Amino acid sequence: MDYNSLGLKIGLEIHQQLASGTKLFCSCPVPRSTDERPDEFFAEVRRKMRPVAGETGNVDIAVLYEFLRNRTFAYRSGQKTSCLIELDEQPPKPVSKKALETALQICKLLNCTVLDEIHFMRKAVIDGSAVSGFQRTAFLGMNGYIDTAQGRTGIKSISLEEDSAAPCDSGYKLDRLGIPLVEIATDSGIKSPEHAKEVAEEIGLLLRSVDVVRGIGSIRQDVNVSIEKGARIEIKGFQELEKMPEVIGDEIQRQIALAEIKSELMARGARHFGPGTRTVTHLFHDTKCSFIRKAVENGGMVVAGKLPLFAGLLKKQCGDRTLGKDLSDHAIGYGIIHSDEDLDRYGLREEFDVLRRELNAGERDAVFIISGDKPADAAKLVSERASQCLAGVPEETRVADGSGSRYTRPLPGSGRMYPESDIPPIKISREYLCSIKLPKTLSQVRSELSKKMPEELASQIVRSRYLKEFQELSQEYEPVLVAAIFLSYFRDMSRRGLDVERVSIHDVEKMLSRIKEGSVPKDAAPGILEKLASGDNLVKVLSSYSTLSDAEIKSIVKETVAQNPGLNESAAMGIIMQKLRGRASGGKVMQFVKEEMMSSAK
Repeated sequence: MDYNSLGLKIGLEIHQQLASGTKLFCSCPVPRSTDERPDEFFAEVRRKMRPVAGETGNVDIAVLYEFLRNRTFAYRSGQKTSCLIELDEQPPKPVSKKALETALQICKLLNCTVLDEIHFMRKAVIDGSAVSGFQRTAFLGMNGYIDTAQGRTGIKSISLEEDSAAPCDSGYKLDRLGIPLVEIATDSGIKSPEHAKEVAEEIGLLLRSVDVVRGIGSIRQDVNVSIEKGARIEIKGFQELEKMPEVIGDEIQRQIALAEIKSELMARGARHFGPGTRTVTHLFHDTKCSFIRKAVENGGMVVAGKLPLFAGLLKKQCGDRTLGKDLSDHAIGYGIIHSDEDLDRYGLREEFDVLRRELNAGERDAVFIISGDKPADAAKLVSERASQCLAGVPEETRVADGSGSRYTRPLPGSGRMYPESDIPPIKISREYLCSIKLPKTLSQVRSELSKKMPEELASQIVRSRYLKEFQELSQEYEPVLVAAIFLSYFRDMSRRGLDVERVSIHDVEKMLSRIKEGSVPKDAAPGILEKLASGDNLVKVLSSYSTLSDAEIKSIVKETVAQNPGLNESAAMGIIMQKLRGRASGGKVMQFVKEEMMSSAK
């Protein structure tokens, strides 16, 4: 695909939690890993959010959208990981010095210009993820860059902000709310879906050079995508970078399809139309469709809408889903049935024939229905979204879903920002900025390791959660073996259900020490680790794997060959290695097997 001719623009927003020890505006602790045990929850509060105008005097469209959903939110508070500040019952304390310094390290690593004075702002957020109804955020750096194999990518801005509350079954939990977070926004110069993945990987690798939280959910990537005939779409929720190129490619195809739908509607003579929905419950009292009949019998309603000149377009593929399915995502909590579907599958052919007459819909028009308790607002939203097809691609926020994405809300704008009145400006002097030392980046570590081991192995270990342990042990012991323990042996044991957490770094160091001195063979490492993961005693395990003398090995080889005449070398090796249980190296055993077979053949 020729991305240049499409006018493709791709930008990333990467959010990374900082391991600052405490939250951004209080002394509640921050875990170093999301795998750490969560706090016990002891209290719950409920809040209802209302919109406020931003600094521009306007209410942001995304904020208004959430307000119209009319939801009440429940928040669960823990004794150790949240306090009155998270509950918005106490003003924030001064910003965490550690978090600020880590964020400034990131600015310097990404070659950004750092502002000489930092001002925190409030960003209106009333989707429930912030008890206060806003998120505190501060602009730190701008105009940076990062180099990748496919070229240089600009860093537009870096901000320091507080993380949102994490959703749970009964609402939101406050242990994550307030954890320091950096937001890194690239410019829109990323060249392709594959380049986007590469940029995300390189930034992620750089972030792990400083003190950041590790584990699932500690880093989140959002992608902004547009084409010349489309609009900016923000796709949230990337946890697996492997899926990023596929989802971006799907969004490109979706925007191309929506641009084609606009052209087709223009060619048909379509013009802007209003919601035009109507309650048609009376047409479905005797319907054969079981779920609609059940909804009506339970006091529900059926609302219908006409989409002028849309016939045939609702089944057009827009990325990984049809236009009809995309419209359905706007019917919050409901689904739609439309005239481009196989109506016989629902048993609704006759009802839709009557419905067309009721709505005065012609053959070139499409019609749809929504059933449920109060579907009128949902039907209006679907109709409004359909009318936006006349403009092409509307700006919106979507969430990654399989190989594509689905609609979540309108795209937020600057109207949701207003000043933070509880936090004074923070001056960043040249002396203070120069005093912040930079760590060795993982790219530099990877380059150094590539001189001691295969490049692919070096790339894997710098991304591993065991990098720190590897760096300590590889100074004394063989780097390739140490890497194999953490990357291969531990992973294999986990897949087989063994608890690798039972194997301490002290255990690994003791085993490596015995291997280095020659009292335990290298080939025994997997077996030793497996027994330790099963709960066996370290001293007993190492003793049971102590290296046999050459005379003892030769004796076992001779006995096995004599007892199994006619065996080839490979079969003999299998039997002997099973007897030895890792107490001799495979190379030495093979040498003795060959010698014994040659001797017995004479």
